[in-house]
Amino acid sequence: MKQMKSNIFGVVMIMLIISTSLYSQQESEPLYTRAGFKFGLNYANITGDIEDTDARVRMHLGAVIEFPVTQRFFVQAEVLYSAQGYKFDENGSENKISLNYLALPILAKVYFTDKFNLETGPQLATLANATESAEDTPDEFFDSFNNFDFSWNFGAGYKMESGLFFQLRYNLGLTDINNIDNSTIKFKNSVAQVSVGYLFKTKNNRRRDTTINQ
Repeated sequence: MKQMKSNIFGVVMIMLIISTSLYSQQESEPLYTRAGFKFGLNYANITGDIEDTDARVRMHLGAVIEFPVTQRFFVQAEVLYSAQGYKFDENGSENKISLNYLALPILAKVYFTDKFNLETGPQLATLANATESAEDTPDEFFDSFNNFDFSWNFGAGYKMESGLFFQLRYNLGLTDINNIDNSTIKFKNSVAQVSVGYLFKTKNNRRRDTTINQ
């Protein structure tokens, strides 16, 4: 875990250095905060001591706001409903575990061009509900999972001038989500995401065309 935190810190520092270098090469231009929405698919599973689980394809959706720091470096905050979970074979039948979270990702984004960016950052999430398909879910089932989840995101995005954007992201779970008393089994969330969204802009929320004065 300590080594993983060092690697994450190193990635963030590299992105900041690259962003500063790119910014120094550009002329100043207006920067604007833009808000919007996104939705997409989760390819969700768990990693750890539990073996032979299969991934589930589920969905996520929510609101997005992008804050400019420099010409190439932005911070993006999101509020998402993220449907996750996993499935496994239980006595010859498939049991689907649904773990649905309210998540707050906060991402550092570096734009290497006007449209393409790389992103990374932490995500805080709280468990909204937990169910299983094999039988009627008892009240104790929700309590068997940690209601807090901390993870780290890595991804890439492509944003068009219109505000339409596309994202690929991997969410690496860092919290043991097993909350069963006296259990030594540890497992964490693992989620790959593909998203599409839109950032709104107004008449005064447009980047100046840098080619005009060239």
